[in-house]
Amino acid sequence: MEDILIDTDVVIEYLRSKEKSSTEFIKLLQKHDLLLSSISEFELYLGAKTKRHQKDLKMIFDEVSVIPFDFGCGRIAANIWKGRELSHQHHEIKDVFIASIAIYNDLWLRTFNEKHFKGIEELKMWQW
Repeated sequence: MEDILIDTDVVIEYLRSKEKSSTEFIKLLQKHDLLLSSISEFELYLGAKTKRHQKDLKMIFDEVSVIPFDFGCGRIAANIWKGRELSHQHHEIKDVFIASIAIYNDLWLRTFNEKHFKGIEELKMWQW
């Protein structure tokens, strides 16, 4: 069973879906150990406006492990950012942080927004 870092959008798809069993989150959870970055944790809690949202997130965080942006990730993120600046390609800083976490921990990243991570060569993108 491979560990897969899921992007925030994979969780959002699950939370918004009426057919939860057909979501990417559930499909991946059935066959893999899932991880979320501390960056996604921040994004999800920032968007949780109601007690219901908070309850839904608790259920998600009971199923996945959160992996931090820690020593080593900063160096990788800085290198990605500098490389993007040189090629005049711009990424959101949160996506650079998520990519650096995946690279540093040698994880596959599953996202619906592959264009947000385009050009980050060391990043392993998960596809079925």
